[in-house]
Amino acid sequence: MKVDMNLLKQLREQTKASFWECKKALVEAQGDLDQAKTILRERWMAKAAKKADRETNEWAVKVYFDGSRAYIVTLHCETDFVAKNEDFQMLVDSVYAILQKEESDVGSSDDLSEAIKAEIDALVSENILVLGENILLGTVSISTTKAYAYNHAGAKLASLVYYESWDEDLMKELALQVAAMAPTYYSFDEIPEDEVAKVKAAAVESLKDSWKPADIIEKIVEGKVKKELGESVLLEQSYIRDGSKKVKDIVGESKITGFTRLVLGA
Repeated sequence: MKVDMNLLKQLREQTKASFWECKKALVEAQGDLDQAKTILRERWMAKAAKKADRETNEWAVKVYFDGSRAYIVTLHCETDFVAKNEDFQMLVDSVYAILQKEESDVGSSDDLSEAIKAEIDALVSENILVLGENILLGTVSISTTKAYAYNHAGAKLASLVYYESWDEDLMKELALQVAAMAPTYYSFDEIPEDEVAKVKAAAVESLKDSWKPADIIEKIVEGKVKKELGESVLLEQSYIRDGSKKVKDIVGESKITGFTRLVLGA
């Protein structure tokens, strides 16, 4: 059968499959473009299954906000070479586009509807053959929460800052702060009591032989606790743009409800 070169070109552009794979699929499909894509997809999924046991120790992560919902998408691959590949990082964007069809909030990939799972699986399978490595869907989250999404270059680091009142410039600054300084808590109120007690006990122990009055020791202990735990608290961190200020000095009346930070290896 003679293959229509226009169809062959379309199939290659739409699937990124090799010339010979596309030609073979079109011949088998008797020139039907959609059927040829189905044939390729079935072959890819079969080949992808053979790579499923290979370890995926690298990843790319991106976060998004579409105006009503916040998204986290992580894809795993085998090597840093592929993780840095533009096609792999664009694949994360393609998964996000599919996730926007999901009607409900999602806490993990297990919560995805069967139709969405199938569409993502097919897309990932196609790219396993294109990129030559095992690829797995990792962290997935969809939440009906207002958020500012920040993606650091290279898709290895991302942050989301959740808010009730909006100030784009401030949200951007806070997202950069979270990405750069890796806070654990938003405010001191979020720190577990046992963690505070542990730091306080260590401070008291270090001053047990001090000649200072009890009220002075109490203030010293309080200062040590704030200093030691302060770096893990977003509001208490030094502002990355101006070290003379703390983050709480720039937040003002804005209502921040929390944040998420994602980084390779964490």
